[in-house]
Formats: sequence, C-alpha cells, structure tokens
Amino acid sequence: MRRAGPTAPVAAACVGLAFANAVRGGWAALAACVACGLLAALAPAPARAVAVLACFALAGWWWGSLRLDGLDRSALRAEIGHTARAEAVVTGPARRSLYAVRVPAVIRRFGRLAPREHVLLELPAGRAPPQGAVLALTARIAAPRGPSDGFDERAWLARSGVHVVVHGRDWRVTGRRGGLGGLADRLRAHVSASLDGATGERRAVLAGVVLGEDEGLSAGLRQSFRASGLYHLLAVSGQNVAFIAGGVLGLAWLLGISRLLGELAVLAAIGGYVLAVGWQPSVVRAGVAGALASLAWLAARPRDRWHFLALGALVLLAWSPANLGDAGFQLSFAAVAAIFVAVPRLERRLEGYPLPRPLAAAVAVSLGCGIATAPILWLQFDAIPVYSVLSNALAAPAVAPLLGLGLLAAVVEPVLPGAAAALAWLAGWPAAYLAACARLVGGLPYAQVRSGTALLVLVAVALALAGLARLPPPRRRAAAALAAAALVLLVVWRSWPQPPQPPPRGLRITFLDVGQGDSALLQVREGAVLVDEGPPEARVDRQLRRLGIRRLSAIVLTHPQLDHIGGAADVLSHLGVATVLDPRIPAHSGAESAALAVARRRSVPVVAARAGSVYRLGGLTLRILWPDGPGPPGEDPNQHAVVVLASYGRVDALLTADAESDVTASLVHGPVEILKVAHHGSVDAGLPDELRTLRPRVAVISVGAGNDYGHPTASTLAALGAVPGLRLYRTDRDGRVVVETDGRRLEVRSER
Repeated sequence: MRRAGPTAPVAAACVGLAFANAVRGGWAALAACVACGLLAALAPAPARAVAVLACFALAGWWWGSLRLDGLDRSALRAEIGHTARAEAVVTGPARRSLYAVRVPAVIRRFGRLAPREHVLLELPAGRAPPQGAVLALTARIAAPRGPSDGFDERAWLARSGVHVVVHGRDWRVTGRRGGLGGLADRLRAHVSASLDGATGERRAVLAGVVLGEDEGLSAGLRQSFRASGLYHLLAVSGQNVAFIAGGVLGLAWLLGISRLLGELAVLAAIGGYVLAVGWQPSVVRAGVAGALASLAWLAARPRDRWHFLALGALVLLAWSPANLGDAGFQLSFAAVAAIFVAVPRLERRLEGYPLPRPLAAAVAVSLGCGIATAPILWLQFDAIPVYSVLSNALAAPAVAPLLGLGLLAAVVEPVLPGAAAALAWLAGWPAAYLAACARLVGGLPYAQVRSGTALLVLVAVALALAGLARLPPPRRRAAAALAAAALVLLVVWRSWPQPPQPPPRGLRITFLDVGQGDSALLQVREGAVLVDEGPPEARVDRQLRRLGIRRLSAIVLTHPQLDHIGGAADVLSHLGVATVLDPRIPAHSGAESAALAVARRRSVPVVAARAGSVYRLGGLTLRILWPDGPGPPGEDPNQHAVVVLASYGRVDALLTADAESDVTASLVHGPVEILKVAHHGSVDAGLPDELRTLRPRVAVISVGAGNDYGHPTASTLAALGAVPGLRLYRTDRDGRVVVETDGRRLEVRSER
C-alpha cells in the first residue's frame, strides 16, 4: 500500500465498478463495504490495508450496480410503437444517410410523459439540426435493431443508457439548450468553424484529428484508416491534450505570466477542450491526466502517471460501468499502459540501430501499442492491421504540424478570422498527407488480418522476430536482411497484376471470395454486371481490376448492408460504371450513402430496382423478381433485397442476396441451374421445400471462414445435400468460384 500510494484504492474501486457488469451488488455490497470500513478501523496494520482495499472495491461494486440499474431504466421502452408530440434536445453531431439523419438526443417530453431520457433520434433525410438545438416534433418510439451483420445496435446503445430509437418528423427548432451542455455546444461549433479554411477531404481529416469527428470521411477513406492502423489518430487522445497544455504554458511564458496563472489557464483550456470534443473515453482519460498533472504542480505533489491513468478509468467507469465493454475504452487504456511499460524497453532495444531518434520513438510507440491492442482489435472487430508500424512511422511527421495549426486556428479565430482560415488551409496539407498514408498502407496486400489462419501466420512471424532478436548481431543483421527481402518479394508478387482472363465464350459468373459477404460478377462478351460489392475490406474493385475488368455495364446494390455494398463506393470510384440499380430501401447505411454520393459526383444514373424490370446485355437477360417496393422504414432490409434471375440460353441463375425462402419461394416456379444460396447459408426453414421446386445443379454459398454466425448452418447444408446431383461450392473453402456456360452445359472451377 505504501509503495502503490493512492493508486491502489483507486484501482480497487475500478475493479469493483467493472465487476458490477457481471453481478449487480446493490445494498448488500454497501453493507459489506461498511463492515470492511469498521474492520479497517479496528484491525492491525497488515489486515487494515486489505480491509481498506476491500472497502474501496465493494464501494465501487455498490455504486456500479446502482449506476447500471439507473442506466437500464427506461420510461420510453413501454411506449414502443406509440406516436405523440415530443420535445427533444440534440446532444451530439449528426450522421447522415440517403434516407435518414441520426443524432443522439434527450427526450424532454413525449405526450404527457417527461422522461428526460437519452435516445437515438432518427429524422427524415435532408438538413440536420445543430448540436444543442431544442426540437418540437412528432415522434414514434421504436426498439433498436438486434445483432445484424456483425453489429448489435441494441447492445451498443445500451452501454450509453439508450434503449429506444425515436423516429421523428415535422420537426422544427424552438431554441437552444443552456448550462454546461450549451457551453459545450458553443465551444464545439467554434472549433469546428475555425477549421473551415480547409475544404473537402482535408477538412474532414482535420476535424477527425482535432475533434475526433469522422462523420465527414468517405466510407473508403475511413476503411483505409482502419486497415492501415491510423484510425487512432481520429480519436482525440493524450497527444492533443499535451499540445494544448504545452501551447498554453508556452504562451504564458512569452507573455511573462507566472507559472501559477499558466497552470490555471491549462486547467481551463483542457476543460474547454474536453467539453468541445464530447464524452469519448480517450479524451476523458487524457483530460483527467492533463488536469491532474497541472493540479500536482499547483499542490507541489509528485506526478504519478499510473495514478492519473487509474483516475481516468475511475471517472469513466463511475459514469457508466458498461464503458468497460466499449472498444474505445479498451483500446485507449491498453495503448497508454503499453506506452508506460513496453515503449521504454523497445526504445532501448532500438538504440543500436541506425534510426533517427524521432523515427525510433515512433516505431517503438507503434510497435508497443500495436502488440497491446491487437487482441482487442481481434475480439472487437475481427481484424488486425499488419503494417501499423510502417503507417505510423510515415504519418508521424505530419501529426504535430496538423494538430498545432488546427488548434492554433481555433485560438486566433475570434480575433483574426482571416489568419485562422489561413492556418486551417495550411493544416489541410498535412491532413492530405495523412489521407495519402492511410490509402497507401491500407491498400497493401494483407493490410488487415481477418482469418484465423492469417492470425496464426502473424503470430508465427512475431515469434520468428523474437527468435531473431536473440541471435548474435552479425547473424541477426543477415537474417533480418533476408527476411526483409522475402517480405518485399511477397508483397511485389501479390501486387503484380494478373493476366486478364480471356473473354467468356458465353456467360461467365464469378462468385468472388469476399469473406462474410456477397459479390457476383456476370460477364458476357458485350459487358459485365456486378451484383453486390462485398464488404470494404474485400476490395472488390481491386479484384475486378486483377480480372481485367475496367468497366461495368451496371452494378446492383441488393440491399443497404455493409457485407453486400461496403465496396460499392470504391467500385464506382475506380471503375467505369454505366448504371446503378438500387432498391431504395429506407434503412440507415453509410455504405449506401457513400456509393450514391460517388455516383452523383461521376454522373452515374441510379435506377430504382423493382420487380418486373428486365435488362438485356447481349445474350444475357436479367429479370428483377423482387422487391415490389422499398418497404416501410425500420423493416429488415433482407425482406426487400433485390432478387435477380439471370438467364442465358437454357441456363438460369438465381441470385438471392439475403432474401430467404419466405420471400423467394413465391418468385420462381420452375427449376434453375445455378443457385446463390441466400444469406450465407443461414437457417431457412422453407429451404427444403423451395429446393424441391428449384432443383439446382450448382449451388454456391458466399461465406467467410470462421465467421461468428455459424454460417453455413447444418440444416442448410443438409437441405442442399438432399438435392440429387447437386454440386455445392463454398467460398470459405473453395475460394473464388467460376461457372461458365454456353447456354446449355455448365463448367465449374474454383480457386482452390
């Protein structure tokens, strides 16, 4: 206890708060806490220390239980399905899609209720209300969506105490909120306005680094930041707070202001910045640490970085113990702990290498944080960036100028708006460099590890590097040179363009290997059509270019889910596309919004895909069998996904997207030769009956290896196995599957 100082009880309280997520303690925990307090007062010194720690842990358990119980309460949950006039306060920035604007909000009034409850507010597409606006509207209460395509909206919202989604219409702004929230709104608006000297993508990156705001980034660039390992730059962290503190103290020194007033100004600046950015785990942790550092100087107390880290965790967990399960919380604290523990050791290891000191520091931080956060990234996102050390080393020179110029623009904007605009314009150049680094490294082969096999390979490489470090220096250098040369050859080999396939003799259908997603390319001599574009990380645009495809007659966005249309924006950006077919389903989708924005920019016509439409390309006929309309807002998009029947001669191929037998069974009344199995082989009770009608000769399941959904399910495989003479292919085992036909015969080959 003496050695740990005040950090030990704070850490014990954090443990108790975290434990409340597993078991709610309630008043029993408080009673046990009081008993431990009495024991601490009466017990001898050794037992007293244990009793004190137990007392703090039990107090944390009690408070965490009360807090979680409070967050779980919802007066509006009983109003699901009801509509009434309401009053809401917008509490955060808006996210736009083609069909809706979504903002966090607090409902002050719903009919006769006054719940003052946090909700997710969904408004019609168009203009978005500003943060802090008080809205009068007609509101309908709905339940959040459950697990879908790897994302559980219900659980994600519940961690913030949000249990309902409010669909609003006829809204108008009636005022602005006041108090501390109103101050935060004004500060954020001021900082955001000061960055307007940069435009377009540069401003979006600048806002991401300065304010932690990624809403302005395109889906493709956002994915590049993730794949390259640079996404942490878009989460405000200790680096930002350190710049603010250093800038304020430097300005105080230049003006001849005493250190005492300078530290007080630092506290005010950090508080204002945290308010402007909002309640994000990384900025709260950094803000607490920065404020405590200034308070330690003011109180003439030693600075204990572990104590600062523990207090940051205490603040976040006391506000909501459910923050423990938040990816941002886990990544932020794991990275800082790695900086404390691993980075100094790595820097000492790198001292003997011919690296400039700033570069060695960047490599050490990136390597240490990368190792510490890799398990979290794998568990939370099923993906680990492989080249994060390279990307962070490349990006390091741009981060300081970008942050410095962006924050300085916010400081001078009230006095010299012209100078602020110039500073933001200058900051746009390092922002553009960061975006280029993200695209360059994120676009390398194997930029992200997503399969279990690839993860084992990565672990084997890490173990090989550890073994390499134990070799004598001469052998180590030789082995390192050979390994680097082998890695370069591998990257070049994988990046080398493949010779294009010969044009199809008839119809060629290529079911691309996109992991847990869908993408099928239909080719005839006259052109090609792409049905779905896979998830962003599959980089379908690159797969098509390697196949020699430079232009598409049409692409089909079957329904607005990331695993089907996540790559559409990149396809539209990098290939020529004549037409986009979209079912216009009213569901929130950033991927669809990004794709349609690129289509507008490139003047590509977007046509509503509706049942009865027929498209012809040479001898290929595409019939849209479904949907017959967009469907109501909030309904499962799978129920209105585009179902395509592709016919060439006597051969029919049924492409079902995620529409299962409850939709497709009534659409086709005769046999088909090729079936793309719906929804990656999920449970489909009506599939056996449907297969007796379809009697396919070839079936393909587009599915990711080792996916979390158990796809394809045993029942679906059994139903397919009962079809006489059926040849079944799976992209998780067979890789890319190619079906060729001259209109009568079928020829199938697979990548593996």
